[in-house]
Amino acid sequence: MSAMPGNDWGEIFYNVFVIYLFLTLVQTCYSVIRMYIVKHFCNGVKYGKMRIKQLTSEGRFRQLPVYSLDEIYEDKDLGTVRLSVFPNDTGERTKYVLILPGGGYAHCVTKEEGYPIAARFNEMGYTVFVLEYRTGFNCTPYAPMEDVSRAIKHIEEHQEEYNIDPEGYALCGFSAGGNLAGIYASHNHGYEQYGTRRPATIMLGYPWTNMQHWLDHPYWNIWKGIMGVWLSERGFIYMFGRSCTREKRDSLCVQKQVTDDYTPTYMFSGGRDVLVPASHHAEVLVDALEKHHVKYCYRRFFALPHGIGLGLGTGAENWICEAVDFWQENVKEDNEIEDNK
Repeated sequence: MSAMPGNDWGEIFYNVFVIYLFLTLVQTCYSVIRMYIVKHFCNGVKYGKMRIKQLTSEGRFRQLPVYSLDEIYEDKDLGTVRLSVFPNDTGERTKYVLILPGGGYAHCVTKEEGYPIAARFNEMGYTVFVLEYRTGFNCTPYAPMEDVSRAIKHIEEHQEEYNIDPEGYALCGFSAGGNLAGIYASHNHGYEQYGTRRPATIMLGYPWTNMQHWLDHPYWNIWKGIMGVWLSERGFIYMFGRSCTREKRDSLCVQKQVTDDYTPTYMFSGGRDVLVPASHHAEVLVDALEKHHVKYCYRRFFALPHGIGLGLGTGAENWICEAVDFWQENVKEDNEIEDNK
């Protein structure tokens, strides 16, 4: 009797393919379940809530729109844009960080990738702002980029009230928020187009940078590939509707917007990110940064999944300290350049 799983090559191929589908499905399900478990314990949601509770008890926590009431009356979608203010405890005038949570342009995961990050920057002495930008069916082409620009203009217009230095600010984004920060740090659909200051640094956590990744970097695991296609197409639909051209798709690929004068970039990712694999996203951006000789710092943390936020209790928990050092180094270099002019 034959030891092969079928009597002819067609049956053999079919059986092997079924085994492949089953094993990769099990692996994918394990990776997704593990992701939710790990990020539940390390993203610091309770830490962020405690900081909000403290600031609220002191009468210092604020949430406000960045658009005027007249603008919101004309376009109700603008009313979904909200800025949360986390003032520092020192009372000193500092540079500020604007945080952009992820969510695949479908929603903002502010409790996981907004408030805890702001609380940690607060602890380090910085005033921080968390932006909930337009997402889902409230989104229109490049609306999130416009929301970032309005937030920055609002912050600058109220710099005395917030006691911040508008020069040398940092953008910090996660996943799709990392995509938003990366695009805003470029010339196209970024700070230059909207007439705001250039960020001194962008800090990107497991950024969703390569929106065409499933075409450029095929997956050996078909289920991960399907998730990649679904996430990308969902983001495109929310941003551009169903009429999404190749040019529009490329405009959201951060690596294709990198130029020689691109903003210095700090970036980290997890080695077991099933949603936004580092090899398909962060490391594609690293190649572009190296090609254009842009200053960057990249860390890939072994075995960590997507959505870890602060990364408490993991090998990534000190990423903010490293990112701040990188940021301050860039601010110092920018100041030296200005002094020498």
